Amino acid sequence: MSQRPSRVLVVDDEPDLVLLLEEHLTHEGYDVVTATTGMQAISSARESHPDIILLDVMMPGVSGFDVCNILQDFPETAAIPVIFLTAVAETRRKVMGLNLGADDYITKPFDLRELAARVQAALRPRLPGQETEG
Repeated sequence: MSQRPSRVLVVDDEPDLVLLLEEHLTHEGYDVVTATTGMQAISSARESHPDIILLDVMMPGVSGFDVCNILQDFPETAAIPVIFLTAVAETRRKVMGLNLGADDYITKPFDLRELAARVQAALRPRLPGQETEG
């Protein structure tokens, strides 16, 4: 019995970046779901049950920070790891994002290999058979 590939929800209001990430992560073996607005992200997270979310901070309407905060309110999405992808590099904004529950914060522009490694690292503790004893 084969295990399904990890599902990544990519959320960004820049369609070219969404396409780039979708192509790269698909090539890396992930099942990729996309959204271009905060509201789509919330709906997609609740419906598609991603294993991780790559989330832009600055989007029109509902920001990535708001999306992350809202997802924490739902039992089915609260534990999904979130990695913020953003052009906002201010330390206070990074701290805010991490305090909202994000697992990582990557500033644009970023290296696709590093992004894939960070996705893999964020998923690692959640993979079956790799739990650590505490």
